[in-house]
Amino acid sequence: MTHFEDLSNEILLEIFDYVDETISNLEECCETVIIPNQHHILSLDIKDDIFVNNFFKYCIVNASFYNLQSVILRDILIELAVDPLLHLKSLPNLLSLTLICHLLFPKDIRDIYRLIFSFPTLKYNKISLEELNYEYDDINETNISLPAGILHQQFSTIEYFVINHECTFDELIFIICHTPQLRHLICGNLLKTDQNVEDEQIPTLSYLKHIRIDCCYLDFNDFERFIKKVSPQLQRLHIKPNFNKAYLDADRWERLITNYIPHLNTLIYNCYQHNFIIYEDRSLHLIINQFSSPFWVNKGWIFEIFIDCRIIHFSIHSSKKTCFDFDEKKETIMTHPKSNNLAIQLMIHSFTSNPKRNQSLIDNYKFMFDSIKFIHLTINCATISSDMFIQIIEMLPHLVSLHILSIPIIQNNADILHRVSLKNKITKVKLEKITEIEQNSKKELQNLIDTDYLLDNYIMKLVGHNIILQFY
Repeated sequence: MTHFEDLSNEILLEIFDYVDETISNLEECCETVIIPNQHHILSLDIKDDIFVNNFFKYCIVNASFYNLQSVILRDILIELAVDPLLHLKSLPNLLSLTLICHLLFPKDIRDIYRLIFSFPTLKYNKISLEELNYEYDDINETNISLPAGILHQQFSTIEYFVINHECTFDELIFIICHTPQLRHLICGNLLKTDQNVEDEQIPTLSYLKHIRIDCCYLDFNDFERFIKKVSPQLQRLHIKPNFNKAYLDADRWERLITNYIPHLNTLIYNCYQHNFIIYEDRSLHLIINQFSSPFWVNKGWIFEIFIDCRIIHFSIHSSKKTCFDFDEKKETIMTHPKSNNLAIQLMIHSFTSNPKRNQSLIDNYKFMFDSIKFIHLTINCATISSDMFIQIIEMLPHLVSLHILSIPIIQNNADILHRVSLKNKITKVKLEKITEIEQNSKKELQNLIDTDYLLDNYIMKLVGHNIILQFY
């Protein structure tokens, strides 16, 4: 049974009785608890259309709620949000407003934004739109462009803005034109636009230091124009673009950062793509290798490629705990957050149980392994064979450090360490997640090295559930 009208009369009566009782309880609560204590209330969190509608019916929210600083309205239809906002606008000290609304059909929500921009003291605002009607492919299409006549008349005090709905490039520009004090901007889904956005339309926000775009469909030209203009004081940028080769151009990123956002100290970049598309592009290494330049090394930023059986993930981030040593006295692992040996890293994850399919994956990526100077390798594949492990290592002659989350590949083949020691530059190996049953692995590995004379100078240490092996 999926339709309300299919319910029996008995069930319908029970539902209506419950709703009537709930509304009656809400009315009593407003009269006996909320209104007498309105000057003590610091925050309100109201959920559901019925509750929101009736709350503002039984409780007139006005300047008498002078200590009310935070309001959250959840799970309401977007068209029902206007009346509550008209009440909330009169609050003298409201600092935070969160709207989590539903869409039944594509909506014009400019009135919502117009009201929000008129709040006199607002510092934090989050607007989240969730679709209810899956029959409409364009359900998230909204119109939030404000009339040109009020562009320079209505400036908001908002400093932290979370736009958690689809937003085109021109709509984003309209929004931030009204927020000159903005410091943090989070945009959930930034789309291309059919409208022409001129450079002079993009505002410069002098206080904006943090930008996060969770899903960016702009081409790099528009993204670059936006970043060049919006804030020269930008310190933190977090972006997840749709796959676009231009976003992997290290030299272009370097010019953008150096010339327009020189104060940037944190760059987080994540991009996913299906493997078969990458197979067809044999020129990626020409731009990816540039991520090992002195600019990236000095920033302490790492370019990482993550491969599994279906997708490839490109990321840029600050140095992680990758290059490792251990402190003999404290018996703790020490990390080197900045090292010229960490610029380009490779992570291989989730091989299948089919050896032929795994081999095909390696063959398809051979051009990348051969041409990109990977310095660090992490392998998180319990099913990888010793032969394939050796094959991968031999294709990566520039490796300096190795992180392995599956120890059987080492235990069962002494030839692995021998080849690693002869043909590679690897000086640090970390074997992670060693269980109590595998505590003897350290002793077995040490006997293997000593018996077969695989290494002359090395230090091995068991730290927690990790084995650290360092060559000299």
